[in-house]
Amino acid sequence: MHSNGDTPHATDVPNCTTDLSIEDVKQELYNRHHPSLTFLDIEAHARTIHKIRTLKQKHNVVMLGHNYMEPLVFGLSEKEEQGDSLGLSMYAANTESPYLIFNGVPFMAETAKILNPSKTVLVADKSAGCSLADNFGAEDVRHLKSLYPGAPVMIYINSYADAKAESDICCTSANAAHIAKTMPGDTLIFVPDIFFAQNLEEELRDEKNIVYPGKDNTARGAVCEVHEKFTLDDLLAIRESFEIPKRHAHRKLYAHWECRPDVLKEADFYGSTSQIMKDIAARVASNGLERAFVASECELTSNLAQEFPEVQFWTACSVRCSHMARVNLNKIANILEAIDQKDDLSEFEITLSPETIDKARTPIERMLEASV
Repeated sequence: MHSNGDTPHATDVPNCTTDLSIEDVKQELYNRHHPSLTFLDIEAHARTIHKIRTLKQKHNVVMLGHNYMEPLVFGLSEKEEQGDSLGLSMYAANTESPYLIFNGVPFMAETAKILNPSKTVLVADKSAGCSLADNFGAEDVRHLKSLYPGAPVMIYINSYADAKAESDICCTSANAAHIAKTMPGDTLIFVPDIFFAQNLEEELRDEKNIVYPGKDNTARGAVCEVHEKFTLDDLLAIRESFEIPKRHAHRKLYAHWECRPDVLKEADFYGSTSQIMKDIAARVASNGLERAFVASECELTSNLAQEFPEVQFWTACSVRCSHMARVNLNKIANILEAIDQKDDLSEFEITLSPETIDKARTPIERMLEASV
């Protein structure tokens, strides 16, 4: 476990790189006063960061940074380029840049491609996966549809395009409950996250019959390999060790929707990454938060610690997504150098057939319409 302690206010690093020297980059990184950025980190990576920022500006590249990226990578993106996977894809749809680099895993970049089919969408490591998306595909959706004829299928955004293409509507962890209520009929198939489905079932117990993989069927589902690591015993130990008693006015324990049901019941607040961040921001604005633990990917807490230095954050440093961790500065620099040299981008580019884009776009657009 790790605490950021009492950290001085961070200074945001501007991404304007005109005439920016390597020494300027170093100084800006030092000015963050980020607890996880050591002297060695900054001195070792400043030259690469300078190269990335210079080429990013030169080629007008939009660089989308997911909330789970480690701080040096997350800081490469402008404030408006940072967020969750859907929010980033929606932001990208309104930009003029021909190049989108998505600092996240491929299923996220696929959503960006679906919403931006004319743009070149790139990822640092196409081999990076996701325990949710990798273990559930189009065939699994079709199997569940055959078991429950006529029931609409709501698919979590954390899925690949082929699975989305077989579904009726998408959702995120921020809008799942709302989207579910808009669907016709009493029964709704939710895929692929089993824990998320169980939490949604509890949330909508008197409103919808939520069907999911493994509930009275042998269909295959999946769970997040990060969030499944948190147990009720863990949270109880965290409350005791870090003095975060339940219902404390200024100390809160947060959990993500993808955690086990008993973990959510123990948490003071649960939601998506964006909902957790908004709740923290609101409490900080009213001087209402002094200490917090977030049961989610540890780099989310690292980024929160920089944004809200007045809060003492604790995190489980061992709970990190191995797939997200594949995205690093050197790989991002390789993409930009390939763009600069007009080299082949196939190693990084996300491509989907026009048919898949058309079919997968429909459930995403339905979600956006239902979210208004």
